[in-house]
Amino acid sequence: MKGGSRWWPVIAGLLLGILVGAGLLGVRYGAPWRWPQPDGQQAAAGANPDSAATAPAGSGKHDARDHKDDRKAEEDPGVGRGSAIVRATREVAPAVVSINVVQRQSVRDPSMDYWERMGMIPHREYYRDVQSLGSGVIVGADGTIVTNYHVIDGAIQIIVNLSDGRQLPASLLDAVPLYDLAVLRVEGKGLPVAHMASSEDLEIGEWAIAIGSPFGYLLADTQPTVTVGVISALNRDIKISESERAYLGMIQTDAAINPGNSGGPLVNTRGEVVGINTFIFSGSGGSVGIGFAVPSSRVMAVVDEVRKFGHYRETNAGFTLYRLSPSIMRSQGVTDPKGAFVYAVTPGSAAWKAGLRPNDILRELGGLRLDKLDTIYRLMYNSSVGDRLSFQAERDHRIFAGEIILEETP
Repeated sequence: MKGGSRWWPVIAGLLLGILVGAGLLGVRYGAPWRWPQPDGQQAAAGANPDSAATAPAGSGKHDARDHKDDRKAEEDPGVGRGSAIVRATREVAPAVVSINVVQRQSVRDPSMDYWERMGMIPHREYYRDVQSLGSGVIVGADGTIVTNYHVIDGAIQIIVNLSDGRQLPASLLDAVPLYDLAVLRVEGKGLPVAHMASSEDLEIGEWAIAIGSPFGYLLADTQPTVTVGVISALNRDIKISESERAYLGMIQTDAAINPGNSGGPLVNTRGEVVGINTFIFSGSGGSVGIGFAVPSSRVMAVVDEVRKFGHYRETNAGFTLYRLSPSIMRSQGVTDPKGAFVYAVTPGSAAWKAGLRPNDILRELGGLRLDKLDTIYRLMYNSSVGDRLSFQAERDHRIFAGEIILEETP
């Protein structure tokens, strides 16, 4: 007994080491060791939803959905790492095109200036053909393409490059400098089409995807470039001092827009076009995260007009307005500075038919008090032919009301 009792600590130590080792191996390989349980308890444990997650690889206890996802990932690697941005890009990118334009520009020949001034030779115009590049997006199965006006301004030839490598000549259906938009058309079969959605429900902070062909002349393929940011702001009004052009109600984004991106789509995470990328603020010419796009609601209005009437119908009220300055207020004997002075009204125009006459003072238009002329400009900027603008005006110190039905500019 004394000899046998000396071995019990050794045997106990071995058993404890075996148990600890088995537990560590179970943790290492995802199958922790458990005490044997009665059959009923084992069955209950197997019914535990966590049991499949802790089953070792190759045990056959994976969820069937795991195998389905694995098969999808093998067939399409994008499934495993796909996101809303990836899916949206796949949806729209095939419909994004690169636009090559040949523009004819007037140039001066300095060597002839002296002789022309001396009357030795007659004045002559000299021209050169310049190539430029922009982007666009196919918005109709009939080959309708939207881009920026400044991309095709002065073009004598327009060639559209599709993402599948096709090159198609394009015709200009109409250009709308007011909104910096142009509508083109190409003839082709099986054209990919991007879906356009309303921009009215955009929210600041949501993802924004810019797709286009920046620096396309440096790239050897026709695939568009994708950049991602957010909707930084809505309804931005910008005045471009160099051209005196005003852009109203623009979408601001920090998705990178670079030279060549102009005319390409701004896309939401559902794969819908919500804007047409137009210009950036930059000191270097490259993106600094401040870009602007024409809202899709405005784009769709232009496209619909062109499809229906063959051109975009710009509105005309038929009046000329001046700011209600202190000198005009004194001459008219009024004290309320809010309003606009009707300087001229074209006979037979929409404003004339509505009852407005020169020297009237327009106090309200479209339900808005006219604190400044920008209010009127914004109303006209966002209007369409046939829109009705109610007004209140003052004549001889009496207020009268009317309604202007906007007509097409003659």
